[in-house]
Amino acid sequence: MRKILIIFLFSLILFTSCKQSNEKITFPQKPITIIVYTGPGGLIDITARKFADIASKYSEATFVVENKPGSGGIVAMKRLLQLPADGYTIFACTKSNISKIVSSGGEAYIEGIDWAAMMMADPECVITHKKQKVNTWEDIVLDAKSKDGNQLWLGPANGGLDHVTALKIWDQAGIKAKWIPFKSGGKARAALLGEQGVAYVGNPREVLGNDDLQIAAISGSKRLPQFPNVPTFNELGISNLDNEFMWRGFVLKKGTSPEIGKWFDELFSNVNNDPEWREYWERGGIDVIYKNSDEFTKIVHSDKEQFTHYLQKIGIINTEATNLLAKLASGKALNFLVFFSVIIFLIIGFVVKRSSRKKYLGRIMLPIFFIMLSMIFFVISYSFPSNEKVGPSVIPRLWIFILIPLNIFLLIDILRQNKEIENIGENKNIVFGFIALLILYLISIFYLGYFISTFVFLFVGIYILGYRKYLTILLISLGWLLFSYLIFYKLLYVPLPVGKLIEMMF
Repeated sequence: MRKILIIFLFSLILFTSCKQSNEKITFPQKPITIIVYTGPGGLIDITARKFADIASKYSEATFVVENKPGSGGIVAMKRLLQLPADGYTIFACTKSNISKIVSSGGEAYIEGIDWAAMMMADPECVITHKKQKVNTWEDIVLDAKSKDGNQLWLGPANGGLDHVTALKIWDQAGIKAKWIPFKSGGKARAALLGEQGVAYVGNPREVLGNDDLQIAAISGSKRLPQFPNVPTFNELGISNLDNEFMWRGFVLKKGTSPEIGKWFDELFSNVNNDPEWREYWERGGIDVIYKNSDEFTKIVHSDKEQFTHYLQKIGIINTEATNLLAKLASGKALNFLVFFSVIIFLIIGFVVKRSSRKKYLGRIMLPIFFIMLSMIFFVISYSFPSNEKVGPSVIPRLWIFILIPLNIFLLIDILRQNKEIENIGENKNIVFGFIALLILYLISIFYLGYFISTFVFLFVGIYILGYRKYLTILLISLGWLLFSYLIFYKLLYVPLPVGKLIEMMF
């Protein structure tokens, strides 16, 4: 059985390599899905649909917009990472997604994404109610100083982009205020019109069509032609606020082929230079500017550092504890843990072999192996996003919390047995056979994906352990796959690997 599995695995690797080198890429051959992290009607949703409309001028590709709202974009990003890196799914993103990634401890998502193209920069601004006494920037500063930190500013999401922008403005202007978060920007603007606060942080486009709103100050190196009477922060004597903006763009899953990446790069560039596209956005004060993958990635990492600083400052995240645990999950600390576990494993095996219980060697080593493996995975899990109630770190820890007590119970039960084992060699073969199967399983996931590899692993693993009721083995294996699909994939949006071979076939 092991020989057959090894031959099959190497044949699969050889076939995949040959196909990758000989296959001529023709893209696209089916519709391309644009995942949007808000419901229909949001500005990023409008951006995606407008892009699909303009892109039809430069490509015969069909674009389909799919709305996946939830958790500030985390649900949509997980959906992207669940699917193959074949270019048939892209994600319409904004700067607000970086705030959510940082606040949820999900920096790993940043590394799993190819930040393909930034398409526009929408400047941040302070919006006021014209009919209130406090409606100019000078009024805001005087009112804030008189209230000594009790002035109310409004906007969406605690710890979001607009909140962090407000924190930067307060720092640079030397004032204090309170942030009142609302479920959406629309509700926050309605609260401003209801005189529940003095200022709203948003973008210039949000005052269009409402004569009761005005912009008190705007970020930028110069005044916007669309709003010639609105002063910049620099003109008001506030420095370091010339480059605060909401960017919008598109990303691919990392691992997408360079040929497909080049195809998208040309398309993004063509759309960005399209007169209809530029006129549509520029009339709202948006700077239609294109940044390629390298430039965009640098901007994203800079944004991540700034969000980390301010979210730590207001207590939304605790980076000191996270960094300490992350250090344990990487570098020399992890290498030492693996080395230490192997040494302990060998010492226990040596002691047991020389003792009166050497007949139990095979059975004892298996639970000890899984206990140590679980401990290693537990430490590694701290490098995964963990601040979410349900995140990538939850799944491995759930397994660990089940595996460790079960294996300890199994180990105690084995040591308490008095009945001698008839065939010591058979138990050793089971141990090494199961470990070999586990290694093959981890390798095959890369090529065949989670579902196929897991089915084969469970079926063969149960068979190796001596169970011979094939219908029961089949039902157990299929039952676990159904559970994985419904709970991990559909409910928790865990990006289970699809497999390189499956990606190439579909």
